[in-house]
Amino acid sequence: MLAALLAVAVVGPTLLGTCALLLTRTAEQALETAASRATPDQIDVTAYTVTVRGEHARSVADDTRGVLTSALAPFATTTAARASSAMRSLPSAGVPAVAYLSGMEDLPARTRLAAGRLPRAGAAPAEAVVLESTARQLGLTVGSRVRLGRELADDPDQRIEVSVVGVVRPLPVTGWDRDPLAASGYDPAYRDGRSAQPVHAYGPFIVDLADLLGGGSTLDRLEISAHPDLSAPAGRDLDTVTQAVLGADRRLGQTLGDRVRIQRVASRLPSTLLAAHDQQRVTTAAVLAVAAIGLVLTATALALAGRLSAGVRGDETALLSALGVGRGQLATAALVEAGALAVLATAVAIPASSALHAGLTRLPPMAGAGLATPFGVNAAQVLSVAGGALALAVVLVVPSLRTPSGGVRGRRDLLARSGADVLLVALAAVGWWQLRDQPTGSGSPVDAVRVLAPALLLIAGSAVALRLVWPALRAVERLAGRARGLIVPLAAFEAARRPQAVAAGLLIGLGCAAATYGIGFDATWQRSQQEQADLSVGTDLALTLTAPPAAGQGPVVGAATGGEVSPATDRGVAVGQWLGGAGDPPRLIAVDTTRAGALLRGRLNDGRTWNALGAALAPPTRAAGVPVPAGAALSLVADATGTTPLTVTPRLLFQDATGLRTPCTGEPIPLDGKAHPLPDCATAEGLRLVAVSLPFAIATGNVGTGHSDALADAPTGESRVAVTLTVAGTASGTSPWTATSAGPAPGQLGTPAVALTSTSAGTELRMTTTVALKGPPDAARTLVATAFPAPGPVPVAVSARFADEVGARRGSRLDLTVGLTPVQVSVAEVLPAVPSAPGAAAILADFDALSRALAVSGDFDVPVDAWWVGHPARGDAADLRLGSVTTRASETARLTGGPLRAGLPAVLRLLVPAAVLLMIAGIVLHVTFDLRARAVEMARLRGLGMTRREIRTVLLGQHVGILLPLLAVGAVVGALATRVVAPLLVRSDTGAAPVPEVLPVWPWAAEAALLTGLLAGCALAVSVVVVVQARLADAAYLRVAS
Repeated sequence: MLAALLAVAVVGPTLLGTCALLLTRTAEQALETAASRATPDQIDVTAYTVTVRGEHARSVADDTRGVLTSALAPFATTTAARASSAMRSLPSAGVPAVAYLSGMEDLPARTRLAAGRLPRAGAAPAEAVVLESTARQLGLTVGSRVRLGRELADDPDQRIEVSVVGVVRPLPVTGWDRDPLAASGYDPAYRDGRSAQPVHAYGPFIVDLADLLGGGSTLDRLEISAHPDLSAPAGRDLDTVTQAVLGADRRLGQTLGDRVRIQRVASRLPSTLLAAHDQQRVTTAAVLAVAAIGLVLTATALALAGRLSAGVRGDETALLSALGVGRGQLATAALVEAGALAVLATAVAIPASSALHAGLTRLPPMAGAGLATPFGVNAAQVLSVAGGALALAVVLVVPSLRTPSGGVRGRRDLLARSGADVLLVALAAVGWWQLRDQPTGSGSPVDAVRVLAPALLLIAGSAVALRLVWPALRAVERLAGRARGLIVPLAAFEAARRPQAVAAGLLIGLGCAAATYGIGFDATWQRSQQEQADLSVGTDLALTLTAPPAAGQGPVVGAATGGEVSPATDRGVAVGQWLGGAGDPPRLIAVDTTRAGALLRGRLNDGRTWNALGAALAPPTRAAGVPVPAGAALSLVADATGTTPLTVTPRLLFQDATGLRTPCTGEPIPLDGKAHPLPDCATAEGLRLVAVSLPFAIATGNVGTGHSDALADAPTGESRVAVTLTVAGTASGTSPWTATSAGPAPGQLGTPAVALTSTSAGTELRMTTTVALKGPPDAARTLVATAFPAPGPVPVAVSARFADEVGARRGSRLDLTVGLTPVQVSVAEVLPAVPSAPGAAAILADFDALSRALAVSGDFDVPVDAWWVGHPARGDAADLRLGSVTTRASETARLTGGPLRAGLPAVLRLLVPAAVLLMIAGIVLHVTFDLRARAVEMARLRGLGMTRREIRTVLLGQHVGILLPLLAVGAVVGALATRVVAPLLVRSDTGAAPVPEVLPVWPWAAEAALLTGLLAGCALAVSVVVVVQARLADAAYLRVAS
């Protein structure tokens, strides 16, 4: 009995101490571990400066480094700078052209040397390396010298000369997307606003950064990135850095002053660390909620032990009172006993909680999250354990201090109990209401509603459900009365009529409810995290690109992943005049919806499937186009009937086997009737030509310097043009082609037409139209030929939030702006959420349909932001170095087992064994006290002739008969709590309401195994106690008692 009482007194403080360690040692370690695991793009701090005059370049760079390193103190910081000069004229190109210089500190990490060597500082002339494409276009080799003209700036410097000492290849995922030409090395149609028409652009000519900063060139852009070493961070330092980085932009502006035109500091470090604190608040509330349930269980068990002890010791107390011992002395003795018990419980619970915490951190998911810690004790743990043990000891002795009451006081007790039940129900209802209507986030570290609501509902439900047990036992008694023999009716009578029969009913029901709720909540939480991961990623594997994809990249990604591959668009758009909220624009998601079932992930409602939805969004037929073998020669012949000189800058749109569409732009070509070769566009196998754009322009003046003859008479009349594009070595395609005049002024072209024929030279695409010469020289005169008809409004599916905010429904038509191109869409479906855009105002479209709508408008820059892969069989996508790779499995692991989240499933594992242990200990106490109080009764039954075995059977039947309805009631309360409370407690990693909506999960197999184990364990405990106590019920005991 003493062991059971000590076990009850120790369980609660041990659980409290373990939770205290989780909220102190583990919480701080989790934050530090999460920071150390952050990716560079999450913690790097980058300063951008624009237009830095040459004389200020070096000082601006030095001062910018100082601001960044001071903001990241005390962490060790490494910095990397890169800069690009203003554009300079390039006289040696032979055509109107510009070029620029660049410099970068970590050049070996960003490039691979193809020939020569890297530049050295201080040489005269300055040494430079160029990209392979630049060297090929300009015919440069190692040893070539290039003379660059004056800067195209307000205050240009002198001409410079560079010596080419090497040729390099840019490496992917190394920041080349921020290069002025995005590492293409050459742009035949570059526009910077200084010329009336496009010019040729070459570069960069990469010199040593010291030469660029000290050479007097105006810097068009200067970028310095700082990377802090967070391998072993301290929580206090992380908080300091967060505040410092938030103020770095203001400090940089004050430091640089008017030496730069624009400056900005950008970093995800503050938001990353603040998001980590938000996740900690969610985990903290869950850990405290488990601790609250454990304390309520322990208090209930100790209150039961106190009542039973007071009842058994009633005769002893009466004797002591008769001997003159006063109530004060009795209370003092009880308090001394409670203090001794609290000291003993504290002495046991402190090492027990430390050992339990250390063991818990060595089990998954905490071990996998890097949170394993050795045995240790801290002040918060000691105070929590001591305070909890003392409070629980007081609960134990309170019943012994109450004055014994007669019948009137008994009725008052019944009324008080009824009032307490009503109060508990009211508090539980208020807690549930507050939990349901609470805001999505909480600014306080501890949310009292989330901590107390589960415990309130469990104890209120158990207290109310307990009142249903008596009628059930009375019904069983009536049925047992019809049975033959004495054992069954006697057991049923004892269970239904004895007031103390269900004294442990609240503890048993509450313990069973807590255990079943713990399993149900864990299953609900795990499923919600899985569904959040599914919707957040949107597919099985997402490869987010850092640069526009190259032609033929789709099959490469398919080979590396072994799954269904589709290009994907994921970017913000404008819907009419609506741009969304601050920092939260409407998002456009576009993938190949003909394979929606294989690609898209996320829960749909109303029994819909992704395949059915994809069929409603995709075009009816696939664009066939003209097959273009790798390396095929393409040429263009253009002729015009008018006297006004015209040029055309052809753009071709190619499609690969995965549906990726990539443009290829040629140089401006005069309409002179001669054949002009086009650039090497067929760079991969399996390409098909699906569209051609021919923007016609009036040749006016020197386009290289931006001069035009503004005083000349504007051209008038019309010019009939014919353009023939020849693809060598192919047979003509089978799909019909369509010719249109692209906006915004389609009337500038008349009677556009296109014809596809096959000749001995290859496939010829002949396009004709009439060009209206009246109007401004730069008016849009663009003929677009496509291998598909004009698509009309693009069918889309929108998220419920999007539909609510713009008032859209099925059949609604909306105008989107994708980049700079207007696209009309028609709402075909309204979804709870769009894959990869949980909770956002988002639009889902078919990638083919979207690119068709852009193409017929003359926009061949189809937005491709990622590759989506369904059912990947291999994991080599990261080796391609095309961008960051995210999978559903990795996102699920992050949400369920990351450093900041692992504490929740771990602490839920403590709830079930704690509840079971308290239940069994309480049952042992109850049965022990009950049998001791009935010792004389058992002896009399022995005297009446009942065997010891029959007595044990009656007692066992009585207590097991009580256990069954109590466990059933507890299971019902646990299921109700899982259904009503668990979905409200689940939160996303940001603390907001999760998307998709949480569905409660009741794992039948696990719950059935738990209930079976509870029944077996409780029955075994009762059997052991009954066997031990029944041995005392013999004739000798009866004589002594008489």
